[in-house]
Amino acid sequence: MMNNSDFTAMLKNKQLKITPQRIAILYELEKHGHSSIDDIFVRIKSKIPSVSLATIYKNVLAMQGANIIKSIKTPTQKQKYEINKKPHVHLYCKICDKLEDFDIDIASFQNYCEMNSGYSNIDDSSIILNGICPICADVAESDIKELKVVMQ
Repeated sequence: MMNNSDFTAMLKNKQLKITPQRIAILYELEKHGHSSIDDIFVRIKSKIPSVSLATIYKNVLAMQGANIIKSIKTPTQKQKYEINKKPHVHLYCKICDKLEDFDIDIASFQNYCEMNSGYSNIDDSSIILNGICPICADVAESDIKELKVVMQ
């Protein structure tokens, strides 16, 4: 897990000013993962009562512009943010709105796209695969079994 010195180094590396608000945002994203600006604001407000929603927006956008934070646009939820670590795709459950990271070889996928599309220098991707998570699939399966028993 990353800590304050890691966050400080990230900000310095991207030549962004190191502020308590930015450190707090990075801490919350590291701790909770995919979070909306409202989620981040509520969590930080309890620790830094003077912080405003506008400050959170401004700092999230600045860190997104510096490629420290990445946005994720889910089908039914508010835009979420995460710390931009290693490339991955997202799995999204259509039933419970769960969003999770899934590691694949993005570089090979980008190379495949370059070779087959005519595009060059593909250096970023945002992929969300929609489906049904194992928990919801189990619940749906048990509901179907119960329904069959009732209908007999």
